[in-house]
Amino acid sequence: MCLFINYKKVNKLFLFISFFLVLFGAANSSERTKKEIKIGVFMEDFQKFGKFEKINDTPNGMFLNTENSFHQKQVISQKKFIDTFITKKGQMDKNTDQVILGMAYFEFFYMQQLKDNKKSLETFEKKYPKINAATKKNIQKIYGLNKARKSMREALGLSLENTPEEAIERYYVLYKLLNQAEIKTINLTKEEKNNSKLHTKISKNISQLKNITDDRLSNRLTEKKFNSDYEKNFKKLSKNLKKSITIKDYELLTSFIIEIDKYKNTNNSGLLSGYKIAEYILQKIKNDKIIKKYEQDLSNAKFEIFSQNELSILGDITKSMKVTKNEKSNDIQLQIMNLENGGIPVNKFLEVYRDELNVRLDDINLQVASASKMKDWTLSDWANAWKNPIPEIIVDDAGIEVSLSPEEIESIKAQLAMKNFKELLDLDSFSSLIQNEANNFNDIAKNLDINSDNFKFSFTLDDFARSFGDTYSLDINNYADLTDLANAQHNANWSVEEYAAAYQDNVDMINALQSGSLSSFDAGRIAAAANSGLQEVADTIRAATSAGVSVDLEATAQGLGYGSFADAVAAYNQQHGTNYSVDEAKQSLGQ
Repeated sequence: MCLFINYKKVNKLFLFISFFLVLFGAANSSERTKKEIKIGVFMEDFQKFGKFEKINDTPNGMFLNTENSFHQKQVISQKKFIDTFITKKGQMDKNTDQVILGMAYFEFFYMQQLKDNKKSLETFEKKYPKINAATKKNIQKIYGLNKARKSMREALGLSLENTPEEAIERYYVLYKLLNQAEIKTINLTKEEKNNSKLHTKISKNISQLKNITDDRLSNRLTEKKFNSDYEKNFKKLSKNLKKSITIKDYELLTSFIIEIDKYKNTNNSGLLSGYKIAEYILQKIKNDKIIKKYEQDLSNAKFEIFSQNELSILGDITKSMKVTKNEKSNDIQLQIMNLENGGIPVNKFLEVYRDELNVRLDDINLQVASASKMKDWTLSDWANAWKNPIPEIIVDDAGIEVSLSPEEIESIKAQLAMKNFKELLDLDSFSSLIQNEANNFNDIAKNLDINSDNFKFSFTLDDFARSFGDTYSLDINNYADLTDLANAQHNANWSVEEYAAAYQDNVDMINALQSGSLSSFDAGRIAAAANSGLQEVADTIRAATSAGVSVDLEATAQGLGYGSFADAVAAYNQQHGTNYSVDEAKQSLGQ
């Protein structure tokens, strides 16, 4: 099928993209005027869009030698981007490498959108918020696309501050690795297929409710629009949860959703925290309970094809994934803290998942509680709150293995928990999220500093760091040395709280890459990390492309290579096992 599409017709694609990605596939802000709320895009959002600039430098192999102009590259990029995320959407879980490559092509697509919408961008900047409907529509489109760009970049440790060339280089290096994967197809039972489909539907419902709540909290939706959208999506979620009620994991989730839904009209911050936690739980259920149809095996990957710079980039990707994991852990802890202060026993839900349902919640370092409970915590309570494992055997100065006593392990856990807690209090999002209890939590931290001598730590973090250095023959005298060494080596700015686990992983990864060998475990982790972000990428692109533009569906379908809009619908039904009629499709698209 020919998929060449003229970039000048891209506006016609947006609703068709939405057709395939949305309809079938899937804190506190300053006071805003009614006009600003209806636009839903603010000046601070505009300032993050960036400026159009030609992308000149691209990795060898990404384009043909004859495709050397920006115009040629962006036309090819649009074709490949659409091919990956729309035409072959159903194969995203299988073709992880192509998804990563599609992210690189997206950088060209986004730049072209800035160029095509130059007048609307200029009008928005000069006349905001007094803009016409056409400008509003274009700005909302760019806003959505930039959210997608941000999500894609953050998945690999980049930000909007990085240049397009830097982002493309990182995407392409990871593509080169994942392109070597041996794809293993798992024959799923009917029950496993049904469970996977149902889980996907529930995850989509939760994600939509989270986004709707977030938009309301940030004043991007009127109250009327929020109530309407929320009610519609909550009904869909309730319907799907009812289908899964016989499965304990979802039965528990249902009871949690009922609890947080009580916040709908009283506390949007608590409601958002609840849906973020629900989304987190669903991701963990997917990792542990949902059988995947495809697996990527990179155990035979060849690293002689990578330059030293590319090897360094792969190591940096691993490091950034660890940092991102820590950031997400901290965010979930804040959401838990927010709900616990509101009287919702989130920790009890999490303990059931962890202890009874065998769902691994391994990226929650510290299980926090309400301020009223934490102010009375003893050393044992702090130790029990630390959920990540620590080494139980160390190597002493003589090279002899020494087993840590239960008291020493408790000591280390308590210290790590306290340091992690203080790190949470330093986050910018803490004071805005935990408004009413912020002072109480700060008092807890102060009391820890005052009373730390009362905790008889038999094995200090410095001891832990020295034993860690012994393991790798490194000159490390204390915990701060461990962190300083890591920051110097990797030009990072990590805190001592977050570094103990990250350091080992990154050193192992760099050494493996440079020696030309990589274990299937490490490679699998990279592939899994990439896969875990696919749903988020799809969701953000979905949001970006659902601009509500009225188009000629027949012309759009033909532009994508289909004989008619009916043919496109039929092709989708055949691929996904659905039975949408042409009229139903048009109605869903607002036509």
